[in-house]
Formats: sequence, structure tokens, C-alpha cells
Amino acid sequence: MIGLDLGTTIEERQLHEFEQKYSIKLPDSYKAYLVNIQNGIKSDQLHAKGPYYGIYSIQESLAEADEWELDLASPFLLDEDLDFGELYNRDPDRDKHKWRCENDEAYISNIEKVLEKYQTTAMLDGTIPICDYGGGDIFRLVLTGKRPGDIWVDSGIINDTGFYNLKVDILTFFEHWLDRKIAIKEGKSKRLINAWYSFLEFGNNKRYKIAKEEKT
Repeated sequence: MIGLDLGTTIEERQLHEFEQKYSIKLPDSYKAYLVNIQNGIKSDQLHAKGPYYGIYSIQESLAEADEWELDLASPFLLDEDLDFGELYNRDPDRDKHKWRCENDEAYISNIEKVLEKYQTTAMLDGTIPICDYGGGDIFRLVLTGKRPGDIWVDSGIINDTGFYNLKVDILTFFEHWLDRKIAIKEGKSKRLINAWYSFLEFGNNKRYKIAKEEKT
């Protein structure tokens, strides 16, 4: 077994105060994580203390949501993945895609229309950030909407990819990360996994497909 460097927990009373302040209801799975496991712990080292660069404390999550001026009481609009490339019919050939982004005016126009419509912080209402994947992609927890408690990847606001549902709650997200960490410790899994939609590794989204495993 591996030793876990967990952060401190938080009292339910404090969570109730946050719910009243923001006029929200925190998902039960999220409250269970905060009260029974930890109120987040971050790290500069990848996968050292939690998935990727660690889980935010609820205070950090709410502070960032405030900074982005998100309306947490409004429902999150999405139910299924929103892949920008599928909307503008992205060229499957990477080199051709790059060329068309510089030379094909109709192709460029289609991309711009999709980004103008969906690359907006209004898409993030009803969510809070909980984990930094790196490179501008952020994991977000849905508070209100069709699937409260689900974790999504925001690869749309800073990057131009889209929004993707991991189809797990925070307890399962953390458990999947822990299973992987144990497997690496026991030599049953390699450290570096090359996969399509790699940010979906600890979820149950079928877009995630392993392409190749390599040793570090």
C-alpha cells in the first residue's frame, strides 16, 4: 500500500454556510469527499498528492469561481460532450488541419463561429474548478444542471478543444487515480500512458482510448 499525504477535512457546518452564501446545494459525493477524506491538497509535482496537481480546497474553488464571475446557482447547460472539432468538422489529418487554419477562409470562418458561440465563461455557470490538469485544461465539478456531481474537463475556455464529461463523481475520480497509483507502485502499470483524450483517464468516458504505453 502507498502512503497518502492527505489534507485536512472540513466541517459540514462550514459547507452549509457556503451553500447559503451562494444559493447552491453541494452534491452529496462532493460533501462526503470534503468531510471524510480531505478539503483538498495541491502540489507542484504531478500526481504527488492527488490527480494531476491535486484537488482544490472548496475555498480555492469558490474564490476562483468568484474571480471568473460565474453564476453558481444557474444550471450548467451541457448534458453530453461538446467537441468543438465535431461542430466545425475538423480535418482528421493534423497537418492538413494546421494548413487549413492558415489558408482556408471557409474553414477558418467555421472555427471562429464555433469559438464565438461556445468559448465563453457563461458555459461554466453552475460549476466550480476542482483540479488543474495542466496546459490550460481544468477539471470542473457540476453543482446544478442535469447531472450535478459529475466532473467535466474544461478544454474549451483557454484551449480550443471543448467540454467533456468524465461521467464520474469526485469520489470515483479520486479512487481511479488511487488505483492507478497503487498499480504503478506494484509494477502492474507503467507511468506514462499515451491515450486519446488523455484528460479523461480517471473517468468513464468512452472517448478515452489507450494508444500506446511507454516506460519513463
